[in-house]
Amino acid sequence: MLYPSLTANRKSQKGYHMNVKTKNGRQVVISKFNLADTESLADYFYHLSDESKQRYGPHPFDKKFISDLYSSQAGYMGYIARETGDDIIIAYSVIKLGFLPQDHDRLNSYGIIPDPETDATFAPSVADAWQSCGLGNMVFRFILSDLMPKGIRRIILWGGVQSTNDKAVGFYMKNGFRELGQFEHNGNNFDMMLEIIETATPTPPPVKPERSS
Repeated sequence: MLYPSLTANRKSQKGYHMNVKTKNGRQVVISKFNLADTESLADYFYHLSDESKQRYGPHPFDKKFISDLYSSQAGYMGYIARETGDDIIIAYSVIKLGFLPQDHDRLNSYGIIPDPETDATFAPSVADAWQSCGLGNMVFRFILSDLMPKGIRRIILWGGVQSTNDKAVGFYMKNGFRELGQFEHNGNNFDMMLEIIETATPTPPPVKPERSS
């Protein structure tokens, strides 16, 4: 899939962020996670439905683990979304640079040679009330715009996706992921991967000035 310069991200005192409007007309700010967001992220996990929690499990949901993950382990990056003017997190994704060691042999069986320099492993989630409004696609675009300058050229799903999760499978297919193969773990799962092809010299679009009301 071709992904040239995807978005004009702005920089504020809190870092890079992207302002978007979802399909239901609500304004959202997407940004990178930092440790000051730990309590809000733990609250986000607490309010996920049981079904969402069962389908999403890249790491434990408690505050201590979140803090330890992002303060002491290199190679992990979090991304969050909030409704404009609100502190409540409504979407979260985690990226691990490289690949999961436990996935190495399975990826090899598909003819994929994992590369710690150009691969990334991806696990997205969206709050139940915010699903199906395009937010997941917008967060993913923001993530791609952050990963591409780092030299990432392939994104692998974290632990695959449950084959019965039609909504998630559709999301990945829409965003250019392809199925690599299937494996059994608490049911049938699909391994999926996105290969990123960047234009030779992408030109970032200009940042449009905010309209005054």
